[in-house]
Amino acid sequence: MLTPRLKDPTQPLEPCIDVALGCEWIRVDRGSTVDFNTTESLILSAMAKIETHCKQPIFSREYYGYGDGFCGELILHSLNVTAVSKVEYQIKGNHAWTELNEAAYYWKVTGEVVFFDTPRIPDVTGIRVTYTAGYAYEAVPADIHQAVRLLIGRWFDNRADERKDVPTQVDWIIGSYILPVL
Repeated sequence: MLTPRLKDPTQPLEPCIDVALGCEWIRVDRGSTVDFNTTESLILSAMAKIETHCKQPIFSREYYGYGDGFCGELILHSLNVTAVSKVEYQIKGNHAWTELNEAAYYWKVTGEVVFFDTPRIPDVTGIRVTYTAGYAYEAVPADIHQAVRLLIGRWFDNRADERKDVPTQVDWIIGSYILPVL
């Protein structure tokens, strides 16, 4: 499996639900800048918690997948890969990335990148796959939206840390999105 990294970690997520709807959900004044900003922050935090809990990208962004070298097949770290845009490699002693011809690989919607004839490239020390993973904002499943609403409601109503002994409703809702670690 390739090690995933966000392509641009400085690019913030966009809220997956309308912030005004989030204000209505937690019953605050959407006309108030403070309430609006608080709600937006809660939504973004809920999205980050869901991705962390699921151990995979849920909301669409571009990633790099890093590996040591070519093999017959590499697995991207996501159950929802939507595109592979580029595969690059480094040669021993050279820090520049060289793009691999698209005819030398293909990717499966299940998240695997399969290579042809790449073992013939000598002294490869690293590879980098640029891919998009996660749901586009208009395609985020309803249960993920519900998990975000539950989290922002709970966090707004209870602003202290919680001791967690049993799974919460959110854990049950997003349980099917957790990336299994084998």
